Amino acid sequence: MKNRRDFLQLGAMGMTGLTLSNFLRVCDAENEAADNVHDSDKRSNATADSVIFVNLAGGPSHLDTLDMKPEAPSETRGEFKPISSAIPSLPVCEHLPQLAKIIDQFTLLRGISHTAGAHPQGQSWISTGNRPTPAIIYPSLGSVVGKELGSAPDLPPYVAIPVTEWNAGYMGDSFAPFKTNAIPKQGQQFGVRGIALGEGLTIEKVNRRQNLLKRIDRRFREADTNSQLLDALDKFGQQAHDMITSKRSREAFDVSLEPKSIQERFGTDELSQSCLLACRLVEFGAKFITINNAGWDTHLDNFKGHLRLMGPLDAALPALISSLKDKGLLDRTLIVAMGEFGRTPKINVNAGRDHYPRVNWSLMAGGGVKAGQLIGATNKAGDAPTDETIMSPDDIAATIYSSLGINPRTEYFAKTGRPVMLVPHGTVLQNVFG
Repeated sequence: MKNRRDFLQLGAMGMTGLTLSNFLRVCDAENEAADNVHDSDKRSNATADSVIFVNLAGGPSHLDTLDMKPEAPSETRGEFKPISSAIPSLPVCEHLPQLAKIIDQFTLLRGISHTAGAHPQGQSWISTGNRPTPAIIYPSLGSVVGKELGSAPDLPPYVAIPVTEWNAGYMGDSFAPFKTNAIPKQGQQFGVRGIALGEGLTIEKVNRRQNLLKRIDRRFREADTNSQLLDALDKFGQQAHDMITSKRSREAFDVSLEPKSIQERFGTDELSQSCLLACRLVEFGAKFITINNAGWDTHLDNFKGHLRLMGPLDAALPALISSLKDKGLLDRTLIVAMGEFGRTPKINVNAGRDHYPRVNWSLMAGGGVKAGQLIGATNKAGDAPTDETIMSPDDIAATIYSSLGINPRTEYFAKTGRPVMLVPHGTVLQNVFG
C-alpha cells in the first residue's frame, strides 16, 4: 500500500479492519498539499470541462502509425502500407482504417520533441509538462485539474483506468489519482473495490464507523496543534464516506447501465472498455481521466507488437468520439492520445524500433479543438521535426491547461515554501483551437 489513495480503495477509514496504528503510519507517509496562490476567477476562457487522456504507454512508432514516410528506404518505412485518410494530405497506417475515416475529427500534432529517452522520465514529462529533475517532483496534469476544478463530493475529480504511474508530486497525495485497478468486461456489472458495499456491510454500518472516526479525529485535534495533516485526512475520509454511501457514485462506474446502443459500439478489448468507462465518468462529472494503454515498447518485433495494439486503438477512438458526441459531451470534453515518445526511424536487428524522444505525435479532439488540422511536421527521414514546427511536452501541457481555463503560468507554493510555476516553459498552441 503506497499511499492513502490505495488505502481508500481497499475500503478506507477503518472499513477493512486496518488497525489504527497502521492507519496513522500510512497517513504520516503522505506529503502535505501545496497552497494555491492565484486568482479564483480563472475559467472564463475555458473550452473544455474535462479531459480524457489515452496514454499509449511505451511509445508508439510514429513511422508505423500517423507519420508514415512511404518514400523512405525500407529500413525506415517498415512493413506497413499507407492508406488514404479523411485528411487528403495525411497517409495513415493500413491497420488503422476506422481511425483513417474519422481522422478529420481530430487535430494531429506531429514533431513533438524532447530529450528524455527512458520511460519514467518520458512519462513524467508528458504528464506534467516539465522536464524531469531530482530537485522537485512536479504534479501531473490530473492532480492540478483536480485541485483547480474539483468535482462532486461523491466522485473523484481524477480517475486512472485501471492504474497509472502519474502522481501528485509536491501537491501531495490528497490530489493523487483514484485508480480503478480493474477494467469493465462487456455486458457485466462493474464495481470498483472501495466503492461497492462488501458482504455484510450496510449504509448504517458505514455511517456508524464514520461517526466513530470523527470522534477519534476530535481527540487527535485536541492533542495536536498542527492540524494540516489532519485536514488532509479529513478530505480522504469524507470522500470515502461520500462515495461508499452514494448510489450515484456506484452507478457512475457501472458501464452495464449504459444504453445498449452505446455499449455495442465498444469492443471487448481492454482499451475499448476503458474508453466506455471514461465516457460514462465524464457524464457523471469526472474532470480528468487517464486510460493506460500499455505495450507499445516494441524493441523486439515492432510490427507484430504494433499490429496487436492498433486494432483496439482503431476501434476505441472512433467509438469514444461518437459516444461523447451523441451524449452532447464532445464539445466540452478534450480527448488527447499520445505516448511518451516515438520510436527510432531505423529498424534494429531484432525487427524492432527503440526509444526516440526526438519525434512524437499527439491526437486531440473535442473540447474546443478545431478538427481536421495537421500541426507540425517531420522531415523526409522521419528523424527530426522540421525547424519551424518544433513542439515540446511543455506546450502540450500548457494547451491542455488552457483548454480548461487554467493558466499554465499559475504558481503554487511547494512544501518547502518555494513558488513553482505549473508550466514555466510551455506555450499554449492557440492554433489547436477553433
